[in-house]
Amino acid sequence: MLVTDYATAPHTLRPDGVEMTEFFAPAPGPPGGGKVTMGFAVFPPGMEAPPAVHGADEYAYILAGEVKARVGDRVFAARAGAATFIPAGEEHVSFNDSAAECRLLWMLVEK
Repeated sequence: MLVTDYATAPHTLRPDGVEMTEFFAPAPGPPGGGKVTMGFAVFPPGMEAPPAVHGADEYAYILAGEVKARVGDRVFAARAGAATFIPAGEEHVSFNDSAAECRLLWMLVEK
């Protein structure tokens, strides 16, 4: 078992204003699978991330607030209590156009 505490985990502030905390990077995944990276993010009001494409499936659980993602010409919204999934290779743009910050847990799971 591994335990990582938020207070001692590495924190970074990206140029788009998102605070990222990485808990496990990367940790062994399930037998026969890839690696898993897990973290916590704070999306401030008004932020928009640059387009992203990951080589791993991305999962998130929204703890507080709301975040949106633009995939092609569709916009998806996820509020506190919702979970999201973005398959590996799918380009997306995450943004927070609300007046409150969004806090979420995320995981990248390699195939």
